Amino acid sequence: MTQPDCTHNKKNNRMFDIQLSPSGEVVMTGRLDATQCEAALQFLGRVDRPRVIDLGRLEYVASSGLRVFLLTQKRLKGAGTALRLINVRPQIHDIFRYAGFDQIIEISAAPG
Repeated sequence: MTQPDCTHNKKNNRMFDIQLSPSGEVVMTGRLDATQCEAALQFLGRVDRPRVIDLGRLEYVASSGLRVFLLTQKRLKGAGTALRLINVRPQIHDIFRYAGFDQIIEISAAPG
């Protein structure tokens, strides 16, 4: 499988990065804010069934970023599979929980 391009944003010295790891997991790093959502959706759309997303290095997700996960989950459900978020930091986990996403997406907290 061809590895999709990474997306970077260096606005205010903060960066968002999304990559496909050698093991097939999608890895997000930095801040998923409104300026990065479309690029993240395009990246995930090019990945053949991104079932696992590692959020261990994601520092922030805006409400608009939640849409990225919701649309990805909807697409995967339509294909008969589901999204799993792993290594989710407590502050990010709280955002998902407050939005009710823990009811529709499997979310595993970061160890420790």
